[in-house]
Amino acid sequence: MFPVAYSLLSKQALLSYIKDNYEVQEPINLTYYLRGMNDTYILETGSGKFVFRVYRSDRRNKSDIAFELDLLSYLNENDVSVSMPITKKDGSIINEFFVIEGVKYGVMFSFAEGNEKPIHAEEDSYFFGKSVAQIHKVTDNFRSEHVRDDLNLEYLIVKPLNIIKLHMEHRQEDYNFICELFLALKEQLELKIEEGLDWGVCHGDLHGNTNVAFTDNGKLTHYDFDISGYGWRSYDIAEFRLAREIHSGHNNGEAERLWGAFLKGYRDVRDLSENDVNVVPIFVALRQLWLFGLCFSESEVIGAADFNDRFIDSKMDYFRKLTSISD
Repeated sequence: MFPVAYSLLSKQALLSYIKDNYEVQEPINLTYYLRGMNDTYILETGSGKFVFRVYRSDRRNKSDIAFELDLLSYLNENDVSVSMPITKKDGSIINEFFVIEGVKYGVMFSFAEGNEKPIHAEEDSYFFGKSVAQIHKVTDNFRSEHVRDDLNLEYLIVKPLNIIKLHMEHRQEDYNFICELFLALKEQLELKIEEGLDWGVCHGDLHGNTNVAFTDNGKLTHYDFDISGYGWRSYDIAEFRLAREIHSGHNNGEAERLWGAFLKGYRDVRDLSENDVNVVPIFVALRQLWLFGLCFSESEVIGAADFNDRFIDSKMDYFRKLTSISD
């Protein structure tokens, strides 16, 4: 049998499996919705919608997933609105699918009612900040017996650089520039860590454009905690800052207003030190490095066509503008 890096479950077989193992009302329709760090399906039933996620065998083991489910249960018990795992007929939650590359795990989740929307209004940014602070506040006392990797310097810098190196052998000078830049940023960050940075559970993908549903009455429901873990809270909120910079284009004023509204919302719920806020630009840069490495690591699954020299050029343009941070 030839080795396989990635396989996709048969939609028909998965639908049959769901009917056999879950209490779902007819009619039932299953749509393959999104390929990403996991495979996401939308399940429509006579009693409403659900999300079925199949985790990739090269990304998540059973302990990783159990940690995520423990976190969701804890948040729900503490009145934080999140998409919750759905129990099977036999009382279990995690499904096992034996495929050619090993074992894939799957979980069904409740559907987050409401709508995803780009955050362009200060009011939305404020309420998003409050909801993020609530996640951080509640999880200060969270504990799980299951292990998940920390979102530490190894995760944010060392591993991405190792991945990027494999794909930039033809651009050694550019790679050397990236290494020097992020080693300098790492030294700056280590000084900030010594001064004290808030550490705890992070969602890991709080950009605000997806992974949260807004309802008309102002309720926010968070979902997709697939890359959650223990890390610096400044890193967790840096993704929101990065997304505002990207989606505001050259309108720095809009990005600053939305960032200010986010921080106000956050601080109305939970304290955040000036040291934590001041280090956010470094974590924004580290997030871009991590995403750069992630894109290359995904190339075996989705193809390398989109990650060519033009893609590298765009990233290098961004990284060269960061030299003022590392000075």
